[in-house]
Amino acid sequence: MEIWLALLGAPVLALADQVIAYAAVGWACRSGHDLAVPAIHAALLVATALTAWPAWRLWRATREPLEEKARGRHFLAGMGLACAALSVLVIAAMGFTAGFIDPCVR
Repeated sequence: MEIWLALLGAPVLALADQVIAYAAVGWACRSGHDLAVPAIHAALLVATALTAWPAWRLWRATREPLEEKARGRHFLAGMGLACAALSVLVIAAMGFTAGFIDPCVR
């Protein structure tokens, strides 16, 4: 389970971040809450980073694989970490730009 959370959960959260932030732009513009969109990015960035924690623990636990099954779990845990790290990077890039662009800019 800890591998799948990072492998599947992190990209789903990155896509959800894009959808939710895009949907909130109209509301943020009408209500004048300029920090709403960066706050969405920040919250989902933390949630996505937390998906990497169980995969990192498994990756550390299988650093010295003794059998074939342990090597496969180590590889998948590393892939989960990479997937979660890429998803965090994507959310950080979207959040960084949202911090500089006014939501009312057309």
